[in-house]
Amino acid sequence: MTAALPIGTAYQDPDSLKELASIARLITYARQSAKNLNAEFPVWCLDLALGAVLQEMYQSGLPNPVFDEAMDAANVVAH
Repeated sequence: MTAALPIGTAYQDPDSLKELASIARLITYARQSAKNLNAEFPVWCLDLALGAVLQEMYQSGLPNPVFDEAMDAANVVAH
């Protein structure tokens, strides 16, 4: 099994992770609102944005299982 990140990956401070989590919540709210309006393209764009923020959180030091659960939840909501 290969590591997704190099061994020397630096972790960001907890405040950065909190800010990224806030952005993820904002995107999730906007995505749900767009879904309620049946706006498919904005939902798709917000799915991509959420995935990017979650990936950034993972690269910044978020534990792997939390990232996997969040992506599973995003995929369940997307389908």
